[in-house]
Amino acid sequence: MEWEVRWPDGRAERVSPQAGEAWDWKPVGPGVYDVRMGTKNVRIETLEGPDADGYVRIRVNGVEHQLQVLDDQKMLLESMGMSAGAEAVESAVEAPMPGKVLEVKVATGDEVVAGDALLVLEAMKMENVLRAPRDGKIERVDAPVGEAVEKGAVLVTYETN
Repeated sequence: MEWEVRWPDGRAERVSPQAGEAWDWKPVGPGVYDVRMGTKNVRIETLEGPDADGYVRIRVNGVEHQLQVLDDQKMLLESMGMSAGAEAVESAVEAPMPGKVLEVKVATGDEVVAGDALLVLEAMKMENVLRAPRDGKIERVDAPVGEAVEKGAVLVTYETN
């Protein structure tokens, strides 16, 4: 497994078990480690997280940082224009990739619950079920069956409260 660590200043570092073999992690307490990295010693404390998007708040040698840690799966989803965590205020569902709408499972006025199937999108000869990111009422369905859509095309719109 490999991770990408994104720092607030925009730096991104790839971390893998092979690279970490030279690191010596010694637990000091719950979520607190003394880490020897080559000739450098640091104390790392986990303060909060990680959340669904991989954000974690840590303290390194007494200095607090908020950073994002993405595993292989989250990096793959991001590279495809998708997200592992749903936004709380999404008002529309967009096509995560170019494809063809095979089936629409909702209609204008339908009440949906987060996780309900909205439609089926065929991409690269695979059928992908797009699910509701949140509870709500469907205002409009913009994805006719059989239509080809581009990445980012609005497929379903929620009513705004």
